[in-house]
Amino acid sequence: MQTTIRAVGFDLGDTLLFYRDTPMSWVALYPDALAAVAKRCKVQPTAEQFERAKEILTQHNTRVVPRTREIPAETILGSILDAWKLDPAKHSSAAIEAFFSFFQQRLSAYPETVSVLQTLRAQNIPTGILTDVAYGMPRAFVERDIAGAGITGLFDILLTSVEVGVRKPEPTGYHELAKRLGVASDEMLYVGNEAKDVIGAGQAGVLSAFLGRNGTGENHGPDFTISTLTDLYVILFPQQKPKQTITRPKP
Repeated sequence: MQTTIRAVGFDLGDTLLFYRDTPMSWVALYPDALAAVAKRCKVQPTAEQFERAKEILTQHNTRVVPRTREIPAETILGSILDAWKLDPAKHSSAAIEAFFSFFQQRLSAYPETVSVLQTLRAQNIPTGILTDVAYGMPRAFVERDIAGAGITGLFDILLTSVEVGVRKPEPTGYHELAKRLGVASDEMLYVGNEAKDVIGAGQAGVLSAFLGRNGTGENHGPDFTISTLTDLYVILFPQQKPKQTITRPKP
């Protein structure tokens, strides 16, 4: 089967940008993040209430308890506010702001991210982001991350797991991203750094590039394996041609 790559989709965290000194699982940072929430909401939780809040976050930590159905931040932080005997209707916005702002202090883009996205736009290749967000992070905070990384305006579509309703490797988000980019699913290349990125792409009939920045050598069945985003040039522009035709094995 001949397939032409006409669009590129990207994961966001640990693909285009990363949080400095922040582990993929935020468990170790729960106390400080919750302290920020308590301060913003002007409450002093008891030790028991504080522990209950940590338990709630752990239950919704997809690194600890994997799930495919997405749960919005209003539900997760609302459960914590309930445990603290606070009215979510009055304090939800403040709690969400304090919680996610705590982690956004450590944001950085990878060195090659901007130049790669600029190159794809210069070549008129539609690009989009499909990202699973932590703890149901609202879109506004994802947009802040993107602005902080300096990549606002360098892609065409942003989709989060909250908007899609499910997390990777469910194929729904891939199909929606391809649709919004104006291409068939098998005409899109998706770039990500985790097994679920590659597995989900395969289930959706999307081409995949596994990004192993540390030379992990992991193999989740991707169509391509790269160690930096600039390796995409070899895939997309062989001999300086704007598109690449490849042969993909029949399923």
